[in-house]
Amino acid sequence: MNATSTTTTPRALAAALAIAAALTATLLAGCASLPAAQMALPAPLSAATPESVQGIGYGRKGEFTLGSERVSFTSGRDRLELFEVVSFDRSPTRYALTRADGSLVEASCRGRQNTVTLGVLQGNAKPFSFECEWRQHPQGRVAGMTVAAPSWIPGTRAERSGSFTVGDTTLEVKSVHNVQGSPLPLEQPIGYVMSHQGRPVGAIELNGSTPRLWRPAPTDALAEPVTLAALALALLWDPAGAVP
Repeated sequence: MNATSTTTTPRALAAALAIAAALTATLLAGCASLPAAQMALPAPLSAATPESVQGIGYGRKGEFTLGSERVSFTSGRDRLELFEVVSFDRSPTRYALTRADGSLVEASCRGRQNTVTLGVLQGNAKPFSFECEWRQHPQGRVAGMTVAAPSWIPGTRAERSGSFTVGDTTLEVKSVHNVQGSPLPLEQPIGYVMSHQGRPVGAIELNGSTPRLWRPAPTDALAEPVTLAALALALLWDPAGAVP
């Protein structure tokens, strides 16, 4: 019986490596060309053009400009774990918005969630909540918002809902989990929609490092309430998302 052996020549090896590199580059280029997931919007907002909120990124502090307004912020997420049984998530957020006329309104927010783990069982002893208040000088407190998880059961969709109130105006705030072109909802929020008397008037999309904001025209009385609420939600580091 004759045994036959083959030897790979340096030229053949180089050709194989070149083909592999070309295939890898093609695959990466294809992935890079895929559009980022976009949240599904209600009909009143789907035809509107959003604003990109450049400057938030993933940092703990920064500054950016939104239209004629300037915003500086600090944001973070802290977790304390005790014996791998109890964990305390805290998400402090602060920002200051300077209006076109030079007046200043400051936001102070805190997100909280306590989780208990016993073996393979896990539950939220204190479900997620996010509370904010806005102050301006010399008036003091001018607005407030509370957003919370309606369910404490792990593994379910991390829905959040609540309201923003300023004076006699109240916005309903609700997380969005549906993505355009997909029948499958996401577990964590991809954004939020803000409604006034049941009518959607604004939204903030949180996918990626540059949020996108839908808000009424500057002359609309709801423009600032939508902006204030949306910026707080955009700066929040939610425990349902990836650890920063």
